[in-house]
Amino acid sequence: MATTVNVDSTFSGKWAGDYIRSAFQANDTLQGITVKENIEFKAIVKRLADEIDFGAANCSFNPTGTVAITERVLELKKFQVQRQICVNSFLQDWNAKDAQNGELGTALTDALIGNILEGVAAKNEEYVWTGDAGNANQYDGLLTLIGQDAGGDINFVSTPVAIDSTNVVAKINATIADMPAAVKGAAEKPVLYVSTDVWEAFMIASAAAGNGWYTYGGAEVPKSYLGMYKFHVCPGLPSSTIVMARPTNLWFGTNLVNDWNNITVADMRQFGEDNVRFSLKFFAGAQYGIGSEIVAYSTWF
Repeated sequence: MATTVNVDSTFSGKWAGDYIRSAFQANDTLQGITVKENIEFKAIVKRLADEIDFGAANCSFNPTGTVAITERVLELKKFQVQRQICVNSFLQDWNAKDAQNGELGTALTDALIGNILEGVAAKNEEYVWTGDAGNANQYDGLLTLIGQDAGGDINFVSTPVAIDSTNVVAKINATIADMPAAVKGAAEKPVLYVSTDVWEAFMIASAAAGNGWYTYGGAEVPKSYLGMYKFHVCPGLPSSTIVMARPTNLWFGTNLVNDWNNITVADMRQFGEDNVRFSLKFFAGAQYGIGSEIVAYSTWF
């Protein structure tokens, strides 16, 4: 399927300024979970649990306790994003001189590259949570895997409803209450991964309760609950969703991170074409570790 190029312009005169790119969501989730690199197709990720208990001292060696090793498979899929732009589409636009020479020009080329990279990040922010491997163009996201709950040990908060400022605190408390005490007391504290609307509802509720600084603190507002659990706002999470887990228990896998920033630009003039091709190829996959250490609240399931 060819790339469709629509040029909507009434510009007359010399081009002066950068192309304005559409705003994309950042791939914020990857900043708060574990990213595993250098995976060749699939990786067996092992988790070790060692139940510690004291034993009465004596003169003999008396081993006790239970060591359990579990594993899950993090499998990658290969994806690509490719565009073919006909230079002739811009003969009457800002870049007419470049187009007449059979070129896109640096400004437009840079804008297209930026759009592709930001668009891939935005789409991956969505897929890392709700991707469906049943679609050839996606991989199973974390929320999809949690919903499948193959081990039957995920902690699902019962009877989830839409979250707003009137119930957000109660729903956060319900999520925390379902997390095992051992996980809450671990050295690595679990994080509250929340959808954008949940965070906004929490800020509104906090302001209504007299914590007015939430309304003007912006990005500088410490995103934490009761000073104990960090919030991580994930634009890719569907509305009314809270996932509580330790960062090392949620994984995103890829081969080389640099692949996500490496776009090949091919000028096809040498083959008698007036086209420029853009190609980006990369690997992606997601998985979680121990289901019993995850709590999920969502109307998405």
